[in-house]
Amino acid sequence: MATLMNLEIANLLRNIAAAYQILDENRFRIMAYERAGDSIEHATREMKDIWEDEKLSEVPGVGKTLAQHLDELFRTGRVKHFESVMKRVPEAVFPLLGVPGMGPKKAYKLVKALHLNRKDSAIDDLEKAAREHTIAPIEGFGEKSEHAILEGISAYRRGQIKGQRMSLPEADRIAREVIAHMKKNPDAEKIDTLGSLRRQVATIGDIDIAVATTNAQGVIEHFLRFPHKKIIEQGPSGASVILTNGRQVDVRVQEPRAYGAMLQYFTGSKHHNIALREYALGRGKSLSEHGVKDVKTGVVEQFRTEQEFYEELGLQYIAPELREDRGEIEAGLRKGLPKLVGFADIKGDLHVHTSYDLHPSHDLGVNTLEECLDKAAALGYEYIGISDHNPSVSNQSKEKIIDIMKRRKEYYEQKYYSWKERVKKRVHLFIMCEADVLTDGTIALPEKAFDFVDAVIASIHSAFRQERKTMTKRVLSGLGSHPKVCVFGHPTGRLLPTREGIELDWEEIFAFCKNRKIALEINAYPSRLDLPDTLVYDAVKAGLPCIINTDAHSVRQMDLLPYGVSVARRGWCTKRDIANTMEYNKFKDWLLRH
Repeated sequence: MATLMNLEIANLLRNIAAAYQILDENRFRIMAYERAGDSIEHATREMKDIWEDEKLSEVPGVGKTLAQHLDELFRTGRVKHFESVMKRVPEAVFPLLGVPGMGPKKAYKLVKALHLNRKDSAIDDLEKAAREHTIAPIEGFGEKSEHAILEGISAYRRGQIKGQRMSLPEADRIAREVIAHMKKNPDAEKIDTLGSLRRQVATIGDIDIAVATTNAQGVIEHFLRFPHKKIIEQGPSGASVILTNGRQVDVRVQEPRAYGAMLQYFTGSKHHNIALREYALGRGKSLSEHGVKDVKTGVVEQFRTEQEFYEELGLQYIAPELREDRGEIEAGLRKGLPKLVGFADIKGDLHVHTSYDLHPSHDLGVNTLEECLDKAAALGYEYIGISDHNPSVSNQSKEKIIDIMKRRKEYYEQKYYSWKERVKKRVHLFIMCEADVLTDGTIALPEKAFDFVDAVIASIHSAFRQERKTMTKRVLSGLGSHPKVCVFGHPTGRLLPTREGIELDWEEIFAFCKNRKIALEINAYPSRLDLPDTLVYDAVKAGLPCIINTDAHSVRQMDLLPYGVSVARRGWCTKRDIANTMEYNKFKDWLLRH
């Protein structure tokens, strides 16, 4: 059986929860499966990798029983309990759950009434029934329901479903446009993003925005003048719309005196919020978007800022990126939360590709060395590393590759000194290379070619589905192939949302990298964000250095580095955990230590 990816496992658990609803099972069991589904969908490591590391119990929402079911799933490709539950519900129900507005019991009722027997054609069959007006006569439905079902199916066909998540940059861009529109209203005193976007999760569903105002109606009306396709909901506390691009944006309004409570309430993950509520109840307090209520007296204290909110609970302020229920509440209680790294701490980008044609194994960049240097200077960097892909080993002999690397070094040195003399800027250059770790564990650079680089980023670019033991051996061989290998590039090799990460024994990888002082890259490219934050968190605990790079193939992509910083922050990184926060002389000593 092919390995199930996280979204597939999450959908499986949601289907079980839906089946339980139809079968009128205990609501706490239903909620447990829904919670686990949410947690697994948003996890930044594949569940199979976590299972192989015997850490399923550490995943929020995955209890002992569900961990046993997932163990059975990964071992055998099936779960007997799940199969027994699913057999009790017509299979045509489950595809209908993807249609907006279609809940489990509604889908079940339609399937039974319309005799929908085929899973593969369930949505087509439902649409046909709606167009033939055979739904309206069903008890509990009607013409409006029939029309709503057709609208839901239309939205489903356009891909406008809640489960279709977007990249961080896309979500940021949309949020910035909405916020710029909202700032034109003088009654909007403060504006912030909420939810997964504020926590900088790797992928985003809907966009949630908070506004502090004393004129709620005026602010909501102003929001509804932002170009949109459809109003989903409008009320005294906010509104939701579908934009012309199919994305959903929700705006919530709150009085300034209670704005901090609303920010806190709608920012944390579900698991953080549950843990925080349980902690507060232990202190006799109840939490809501309006403030903190004393359970005995019923008095609600309001807070303008989140800092004041957390202080009321006896906690250190918890940064949005940390609100994932990974021990941040316990750390906040003992005032032990880290001072997180910020973009201003970054001194350089070591993974940039130029347009210099060295007949590479993979894509060239689109900009010249000088243009990359100009961009680095504009970003205020002290140094930059040019890490073009190695020359293709299948098209050139070793002698040819060595000659290419020699001529490349000479060319870069000439261009660099000319640029430095011309612009009078102090951006130091490291001539590097991103080299493939081949399937047999060798590095795609001849020994002599290492003479013409300062350092090497070793990366996996092929044969991603080697089994765990083989892949681990391959990576360790590549990382240990030469002292100039200083960085493990985009270590899991994942591409969001299309390719899961490679399978590695991370304890072995961590131990090897720590011993050899090899940094794990946090690749800021939005479809990578790799290392994932959960592995960054483990790396920090293991005392490994990380390095945040863009993997930029154009100067515009060099602007993406803040997304890598967000991953580092979600992984609890401080400045000292990130190698490229070091000033030039210290970083040079670290990089050129061989």
